[in-house]
Amino acid sequence: MNNNGQQQIVTITLNPALDQTVYIPQFQVGEVNRVNQQRIDPGGKGINVAKVVRALGHPACVTGFLGQDNSKSFYEYFHKQAIEHFFVEVAGAARVNIKIVDDQSGRVTEINFPGLNCSGQDMEELETVIRGLAQEHQWFVIAGSLPQGVSDDIYGRLIALLRQQGAKVFLDSSGPALREGIKAVPYAIKPNLEELGQLIGRPLEKETEIRAAIADLLAGGINEVIVTLGARGAIVAAKEQMFLVRPPAVVANSTVGAGDAMVAGFVVGKTQGLSLADCARLGTAAATASVVQPGTQAGPVKEVEKLLAHVHISSEAAAF
Repeated sequence: MNNNGQQQIVTITLNPALDQTVYIPQFQVGEVNRVNQQRIDPGGKGINVAKVVRALGHPACVTGFLGQDNSKSFYEYFHKQAIEHFFVEVAGAARVNIKIVDDQSGRVTEINFPGLNCSGQDMEELETVIRGLAQEHQWFVIAGSLPQGVSDDIYGRLIALLRQQGAKVFLDSSGPALREGIKAVPYAIKPNLEELGQLIGRPLEKETEIRAAIADLLAGGINEVIVTLGARGAIVAAKEQMFLVRPPAVVANSTVGAGDAMVAGFVVGKTQGLSLADCARLGTAAATASVVQPGTQAGPVKEVEKLLAHVHISSEAAAF
């Protein structure tokens, strides 16, 4: 089950995807665009987290839903990457998400499809799988959007189930799924600034507003909050600590999956008993290593180790 006694991290992806990344220099809406190069990667936020966990040399296990019609691509990838898997197969095919990368401007346009349609019976089967995994694992990451046919409170139900068995849950989602999930008090969450604003009900612009929003979440029982700020880094907070973490400057190839890499590095740090600052440093280095890769690939561990020393952490979140 584990490698060298390391705690295996379990990720849950209810709405997986095949990520098709196409590179189009000077991409123009409403015009004929020619693809320079392309790649297809098995993805979905939880699967992307597991990719990076494995790239960091840590054991990973994945579960959730896969569509019967194109599950083979995922299983081949998991086998190749030595990722243990316990997916529930449902009718249909996992969505194909298209990422259009303009290498000249650096802009990424994402076209995300709705995905699988799951029944109540599918959900019951998955809950049985997760309950079994919780008997042997402590750290879970629930990440991504919801498939069709699943209620907004599903993440809250899964978090409650896992907490009852003593597991710690890192939640990374958005909209109603995040809002409902927070009610079950996960161990940690990672909204970006826009998602944090949606939770509060208004855009957050001033540092004092962001600090207050984070403080409210911590007061509600969440142990740690990461608010990602794109290229500017992230604010990482626990009840007694708050840091601004700045990544080193790199030339980004694809920013898709950077937040997932941040979560992966952070959770790997937690399983290793690192301090909050060092977890933030590892997460930021992993995210930075991922943005220089094409598609939704994980950055090599050697690259992450090189970047660690160049991550800047300040206890002052001012002037972010």
